[in-house]
Amino acid sequence: YNYSVLDDPWRATNNINASVRKCDTSVTWRGWYRLFINGLSAQIPDTCVEKAGCGTDIPLWIRDGHPSLQDGVVTRDVCGPWKNYCCFYGSYPIKVKACPGNYYVYELITPTYCNYSYCAVFKRKIIKLSNICQ
Repeated sequence: YNYSVLDDPWRATNNINASVRKCDTSVTWRGWYRLFINGLSAQIPDTCVEKAGCGTDIPLWIRDGHPSLQDGVVTRDVCGPWKNYCCFYGSYPIKVKACPGNYYVYELITPTYCNYSYCAVFKRKIIKLSNICQ
């Protein structure tokens, strides 16, 4: 429960027409962060994000998916696209944890170059279909 809130609507994956490109190299990242978009729970995307999305030139996403509660803290590589390669930039690790209440927290690090920024996307809902055929 010890995390900082990161609620920057410009981080949304659909923010592709930003006139000012954002940069996370100037942020001093300390501790764990939970993402929101306009107050609604979000997560770092775990699929490739279009170049110039998320209010920046190099939108950052994580490879290998999000953990389950049982996985505890996991390490995931961060990637950024360029040309036709989704992970041209990055491949540096961050820590990710699933939390009770169906959200994730991230231990973020400073990206290598400017105009790299972490993206946010609304969390996908998982619908449990137990006993549906009984």
